[in-house]
Amino acid sequence: MKSGSGICRWLVLLSLVFCSSCVSPLKRAERRYERGMGKIQSGDQTTALVELSRAIQLNPKLEEAYLARGMARQALADFRGAMRDYDTAIELNPRDEQALYCRGTCKLGLREFKDSIADFSTAIELEPADARAYNYRGLARSILRDLDGALADFNKVVELTPQEATAYRNRAADEVLLKDYEKALADASKAIELDGNDAFSYRIRGQTEAALKNFGNALVDFDKAIELAPQVADAYAGRGGVKMGSDDFESASADLEKAIQLNPKSALAFSARGFLEEKRGDNSGALADFNHAVESNPQFAETYVSLGLLQYNLQDWRPALENLRKALELGCLVDGPRFYIWLIRSRTGEEEDASKELDAYVKSLQGEKSKEWPASVGRFLTGNLAESEFLNQATTTAKRPSAIRGQV
Repeated sequence: MKSGSGICRWLVLLSLVFCSSCVSPLKRAERRYERGMGKIQSGDQTTALVELSRAIQLNPKLEEAYLARGMARQALADFRGAMRDYDTAIELNPRDEQALYCRGTCKLGLREFKDSIADFSTAIELEPADARAYNYRGLARSILRDLDGALADFNKVVELTPQEATAYRNRAADEVLLKDYEKALADASKAIELDGNDAFSYRIRGQTEAALKNFGNALVDFDKAIELAPQVADAYAGRGGVKMGSDDFESASADLEKAIQLNPKSALAFSARGFLEEKRGDNSGALADFNHAVESNPQFAETYVSLGLLQYNLQDWRPALENLRKALELGCLVDGPRFYIWLIRSRTGEEEDASKELDAYVKSLQGEKSKEWPASVGRFLTGNLAESEFLNQATTTAKRPSAIRGQV
């Protein structure tokens, strides 16, 4: 009886050992995962990668470990490696909203904007209250010049997080691009009210004040932005642009030199310095700076506009035409390039085709855009608007009093 009892105990113990060996890898994987998460929270991403990789070796189906390892890799700026982990997490669980959101931010960092929008959109379908996904989708849409889509996203962010300064700040930046300056001013001011230490909000408000020709207010805001973030090159470039608008060329030049010193690849600073040199009559210097701006950021449409317009003024028609068309291809937000393309083609014997091209564009304008000043310019150039009415519309189509002088 004792012997049989001993055998039974031994068999029970043996079965427990085998059972333990079957489940222990999963338990060990969980422990490794928990340790990895702890390392992420403490900021030790490198050790976190080791722990999470071991967890995945022990349990290749542990979705949470792939998501966490992706986050650790993303924190170390390994966006491609992070995306591979997010891909696996999504394969294991196609409804993993967090993995979709994180993969979208990686794609945004890699400038894969269309793909990032797809991920953020899926994340929003799964979690309609995720303000982060709306915010980043709005940023990607804004970069791709889908400004109305971006505005809709930022409106949603404000609705979901009405006490977050970033929501108003990003919407203000989009409204500046839409030239809705009064709304941009209100939103930037709200952002500053909620967070008075955000330098970017002051930059946005300064840019808006400058667009409204309120140069004194703009300078105050840029001064504050520089006080809060003295190493940000674009703040000096922005202030330099404001000073240039006030004809304070010497001080503007100092700010632009400082911006280039801080960031030798600042397209904004080189563009602004190019404008300053052009104003001073140094076309060679301006040409060099505009070319440098294009090289620094080949996806920034407005740099091609600046270069193309200078080349137009120098009667260098072919390069001017190429650069103005490139600006339109990249989603330029102003209509000026279309009119100069018409002028270049007309001057080089292609007036009929130039007018057909411009006329087609004017006819494509919908809603309010068909009544605005650029549409009037297009109709006049193509012979569809009498000169007397064209001059009249220079005042009647102005959105605000500060625009009248420029249109006239």
